[in-house]
Amino acid sequence: QALAYREKMTLLDIMIAVGGITEFADGNKASILRIAGDKPQQFNVRLRDLVRYGDVSANVEMRPGDVLIIPESYF
Repeated sequence: QALAYREKMTLLDIMIAVGGITEFADGNKASILRIAGDKPQQFNVRLRDLVRYGDVSANVEMRPGDVLIIPESYF
């Protein structure tokens, strides 16, 4: 799903807008793909800790053009 960027948007804002993560998502293996200059960077985020356990230390600020990737879990 594509969302319009808002100033000071965070990972939690995105999760609220899309209705959270499904039971099939592997939230703690999620990552953000970010283009910094000419080089893409990818870093891990802990969505399950943020959404299910309220760990606000897992909340990160999003930037324009960021892509959030949430893989499926393998059970």
